[in-house]
Amino acid sequence: MKIGNAEVTRIEEYHGLGFPPQVFLPDWSDAAVEKHLHWMVPGHYSPDDGRLMGSIHSWLIRLPNLTVLVDTCSGNHKNRPDSPFFSMMNSRYIENLAAAGIDPDDVDIVFCTHLHIDHVGWNTRLVDGRWVPTFKNAKYIASRSEFERLVAEEAGLADNQHMIADTIQPIIGSDQWLLVDTPHHICDELYIEESPGHTLRHCHLTLMSGGGKAVFTGDIVHHPIQIHFPSWNSGACAAPDLAAPTRLKVLESLSETGTWLMPVHFAKPFCCRVGKPEDGGFVCVME
Repeated sequence: MKIGNAEVTRIEEYHGLGFPPQVFLPDWSDAAVEKHLHWMVPGHYSPDDGRLMGSIHSWLIRLPNLTVLVDTCSGNHKNRPDSPFFSMMNSRYIENLAAAGIDPDDVDIVFCTHLHIDHVGWNTRLVDGRWVPTFKNAKYIASRSEFERLVAEEAGLADNQHMIADTIQPIIGSDQWLLVDTPHHICDELYIEESPGHTLRHCHLTLMSGGGKAVFTGDIVHHPIQIHFPSWNSGACAAPDLAAPTRLKVLESLSETGTWLMPVHFAKPFCCRVGKPEDGGFVCVME
């Protein structure tokens, strides 16, 4: 899709059945969701399987003089002992990148909204038994405080130990790791802001170009039903008391401006706008 002077392309790692809703969204209520089933089934919820539908993807932003990749999914061949869904994947992510007309060497910036295993995996790939940067000409941008918290407080978790070793340390070793304080401008059209809750230093990216605007939200919102129920946090949110107000603030801004919402886990059509009906609340407007 075109947003101002930017071309935005989804790069797929996975699209299909996800987690059971009661597990992933602890506030889930069958009664509350019933009136939404007409748009949720089958693309966003499979009642026969008792599972949400979802996606794991990156967003590729091509500006005239800059190519930026937002989040890099789970990666192939990564050992994630605590998360079997994301462990030892064997996807066609690189082939999907090529189908979009991009060689990994073409990417200038990789932006990590946060440092969870399903958002940084393709930072590296396995070559001749070694983990090497997938995007050898790129700077990998992450929040300084997000990284410091990972190393100081969360490195003891098994998945994070593996992630630091196979996905982050090779980038540090190649001098491509760039930690920034927020807010931070990548260029005139792209800026990073903090959006705490899912992790304490989670960030999102805003694109403003040629009159168009989009917000790449990482995990501020995981599933479109959360637009209708913004108080519903995912079970993976580290700070639920911050996650819901952050989500509400972002949805309010999106609804007022007609800005595109670009998450990384929505199933098809993968992005939306946020509407605000006269009777209050928000609605997910898929075009």
